[in-house]
Amino acid sequence: MLNTWTGSLKKAAALTGLLATVSIVSAQDVQRTRVHYEPTWTSLDQHQTPKWLIDAKFGLFIYTPGPTRAEWETHHKRHGHKPNVTPHILNHYPDRWKPLAWDQIDWNPEALAQLAVDAGAQYVVLSHSSFIVNAPSKYADVKGSAFMRMGPPGRDYVGDMAKAVRRRGLRFGLYTNYINPKHHPQWVESVKELIDRYQPATLWFDGDKLTFPAEELKSRDLLAYYYNHSKKQDEVAAEDAMGSYKVATWGKRLHHGDWYRKEESPPHDEISDGYYIRYRELFYGLNKSPVGESGGLTNNLIEWLVDCAAKGGGLEPAVFLGPPDHFDVARRCLLGMGGWLKVNGEAIYGTRPWHEGQPQDITARGTDVRYTTKGDALYATLCKWEPSGPTFPNLHGVKGSVITLLGGPHEALRWEQTKQGLRVFPVLQDMTAGKRPDVPGDHAFVWKITPRPRWKPALK
Repeated sequence: MLNTWTGSLKKAAALTGLLATVSIVSAQDVQRTRVHYEPTWTSLDQHQTPKWLIDAKFGLFIYTPGPTRAEWETHHKRHGHKPNVTPHILNHYPDRWKPLAWDQIDWNPEALAQLAVDAGAQYVVLSHSSFIVNAPSKYADVKGSAFMRMGPPGRDYVGDMAKAVRRRGLRFGLYTNYINPKHHPQWVESVKELIDRYQPATLWFDGDKLTFPAEELKSRDLLAYYYNHSKKQDEVAAEDAMGSYKVATWGKRLHHGDWYRKEESPPHDEISDGYYIRYRELFYGLNKSPVGESGGLTNNLIEWLVDCAAKGGGLEPAVFLGPPDHFDVARRCLLGMGGWLKVNGEAIYGTRPWHEGQPQDITARGTDVRYTTKGDALYATLCKWEPSGPTFPNLHGVKGSVITLLGGPHEALRWEQTKQGLRVFPVLQDMTAGKRPDVPGDHAFVWKITPRPRWKPALK
């Protein structure tokens, strides 16, 4: 009897241990096993670009204002410079685009975060210049450094923005400048301070004119710290600018990091070999779209977004918090993009380039087309409306293909395969004064084709 009872206890204990083991494994599976990254390229290059960034496609970059003249002069006095030195940040841009100082704006992080949401952005990057400290820091106004503290003591502009952004379900990132640690030894530690305090989901590293090697910049040490000290290390993304970063590398994939920047480089036709972010300054305007035409600021920006998504990248427009009239232009532009994305976001968010075909094409009438895919669907975005319906020369529909117009009538559109390509017939809406195409918006129209057609280049 005793033996039976003891045996039952052993079985129960064994079962309990098994359940405990399963529970532990499950917890580890949820939290994922952490990786310790060494400050070597071999180790650091194992980090993968997070899925959230590849899916996001669209973020908002916000330039914080510069120091007041009084703050600037106080800083220079502390460092033995002439107090009347004109701040670079206040003199860097043309008069019509000149940014404002902190004392000239109504700092409202809640409104800015809501603007990002209304624009359809999936994350926000706040400019935190390494020369200007917008948050509590022990490295501000240190003798021998370029750091300066701005604003009332105790005010944390970065923290205010981070909280407002995250409350709305968006990711929060930070921008900082490269500074040669030989000249400013506090730089690396100041960035580590930002990582620990704000846990940025993505990091920008600027300093395009620097030619210092990674050894001098301490790039490997900093990148390892970022990955190792992020609470969700597999969900953070650093710019691919961690080695020697030169003007000649603009628009090119470098060697180390999770994404790279395309800024001054021209649009490319091929699918990128790594995830990129195209940076566009709204305060300079967007005179032309990727197809070389001017269609207005909002329309041009939409076309940039569509072009980036088709080729393996995303778009990140940048705004200044002033002057008010210029910021209002940017605000209205972003809200226009948000309206377009409410209708057509399915063709942008979470999509991938079309590897079985080509990222871009033109219709039989010469209208530019950009292709994205998701699941079994192909999205064909046309920059202009074709009243008679588009014909895609290089697409070959498959049996049972269903074609719809995003934002249009729910019914499937009639299509046929012709010698000229896959032709889609327009849907006409009966009107009292006649008939007109049922157009969902005024720019950039998306046809969804399910299942995906075959790419079959037309004979010349």
